[in-house]
Amino acid sequence: MTSDSQDIRSFLQQTPPFDALDADTLKLAADKMQAMYLCQANRDEIIRPDRPMLFLVRSGASDLVDKDGQHIERLEPGDLFGYPSLLTGRAITNRLQVIADGIVWTWSAALFDEMRRRSQAFERYFMNAHGQRLLAEKGGQTGLDWTEKTLDSVLERTPVSIPSAASIREAAIKMSEHRVSCLLVVDDEQLRGILTDRDLRNRVVAAGLTTDTAVAAVMTPMPAVVYARESLFDALTAMSQTNIHHLPVLDDQERPVGVITATDLMHQQRSEPVLLINALFKARDKEALVQEAQKIPDYLRSFAGRVRDIGTIGRLLSSLTDGMTKKLIQLYEQKHGSAPCAYVWLAFGSQARGDQTLGSDQDNGLLFADEITDGQRQWFADMATYVCDGLADCGIRLCPGDIMAKNPVWQMTRLQWREQFQKWVRSPTPKNIMHSMIFFDSRAVAGNTTLYRRHREEVAKLAQHDMFLGNIARHIGELSVPLGLFNRFRTKSEGEFEYIDIKKQAIAILNDIVRLYSLSAGLTVPATPARLAQLRGKSPLNDKDNTNLLEAWQFLTQLRLNVQMDRRYDGVPANAVDPEQLSTLQRRQLKAAFRVIKNAQQGVSFKFGRNM
Repeated sequence: MTSDSQDIRSFLQQTPPFDALDADTLKLAADKMQAMYLCQANRDEIIRPDRPMLFLVRSGASDLVDKDGQHIERLEPGDLFGYPSLLTGRAITNRLQVIADGIVWTWSAALFDEMRRRSQAFERYFMNAHGQRLLAEKGGQTGLDWTEKTLDSVLERTPVSIPSAASIREAAIKMSEHRVSCLLVVDDEQLRGILTDRDLRNRVVAAGLTTDTAVAAVMTPMPAVVYARESLFDALTAMSQTNIHHLPVLDDQERPVGVITATDLMHQQRSEPVLLINALFKARDKEALVQEAQKIPDYLRSFAGRVRDIGTIGRLLSSLTDGMTKKLIQLYEQKHGSAPCAYVWLAFGSQARGDQTLGSDQDNGLLFADEITDGQRQWFADMATYVCDGLADCGIRLCPGDIMAKNPVWQMTRLQWREQFQKWVRSPTPKNIMHSMIFFDSRAVAGNTTLYRRHREEVAKLAQHDMFLGNIARHIGELSVPLGLFNRFRTKSEGEFEYIDIKKQAIAILNDIVRLYSLSAGLTVPATPARLAQLRGKSPLNDKDNTNLLEAWQFLTQLRLNVQMDRRYDGVPANAVDPEQLSTLQRRQLKAAFRVIKNAQQGVSFKFGRNM
């Protein structure tokens, strides 16, 4: 065997998935490999639409881009490309932009198929890589679980509406003409309420009202809603939590665009998540609720093995926490009467963003109308203690930092919350910035949605302060991503366990980056994917960086959940990931995600640093 041949085999043995080949197949790969010099001038001669091949980068660096010039992946020594066309038979449309000249090794389609035939591990590697590649091109909506479809993709008709001043007779005629079971009550393109056939039976006929009565007198005001960009899963959970059968759908300008009904969902599969939420909703007392909640961890582990997008688990757990919170509030009101004034139960952090895990703790607070009295405050103080302690009994542990509604510090009127945010914004010390970040990710779980909307819009305007945004950018730039020199992981030690805290050292930093862009744009949505969707096409975050951040976030959150679901031993931090326990593909993807975060850190420092 020549020294050149030995060097080739040695390199292949260190490069997945060639390391899985037996000796004979590895020899075949080494003997039949063709080496080509790659530069910008000859790139189109090497990657030809009529000649699909498997490529391995031996030296140099290139960017793989799609037909529109959008960046897909940085290719460095040891990286493979060209296999999607070999696997699917589709025409080659991607191109290379050569960054540094180098050598690529190639294998023909026939040799690629032969190696796949000889080694299941070799074939499985490429099937997984094709389906999971972190920075690959998106393939549209095909193959999505039905619960992941967006509402705007399934709405089949525009909503039938009526003004609030119209009479019940007019409403009944309109429902009959359009053959619908509900009407949206709309004034000046804004939703005021909903009128259902049940309302006509119970509030009109049974109550003996005349049909000249205005719709406003019998409608359900300020009903629960979902947004067109949300999913069928979000609609299902909202309907289950509130025990309703008609759910208005709004666009981002709060204008009605449709209605989702229970009948619309009947033809879909039986939804186990909704059954679980229903079981929590129907609990008769706190003890029954806690008993149902104890089933959640085992259920989630089972459910995780049956969904394509494990990110659904984060949204589901947040919905379950919402449901338990609402149920505990309802149980408290059964004993102590209804809330004495307008209020909002606020969720912060991971619950607000919809990316909770089994290790997440509580982050919540209370928002009151400015007119609240001291006596009314005591009712809410007792309620908050009951709910927070009840959630802890259900498995959502108390916040170590005491950011909870039971802490009087986080029970404030709208004016007091505004003053608190003003203090953080006007005095952007490192402590204030770190402390305020969690409160910019908020969502109303229960209470008066109008009160919350006004509060959130005020907060969004306050945050658009150049000095504040500049200091957030500086804070983000000082956070350490665990990727060191020569592209090596920097791990922590705990006994014999080496790990990366994937939440603190990656996901939290990425959330901070997206939050900064969202604050600068005045957005009010809390979820990271929703923020990126609304930021698309807007300066200063370009679409390529937007896509990279979304894909990095999806990979990191799914990796964290997968590791947590698979963990079989105690004593390991909840967000710990041991890179040595990951597959070669996952380690590459993790490094790619870390590079995305590092690049984004540099980006915010450049774009917002001038505000300092």
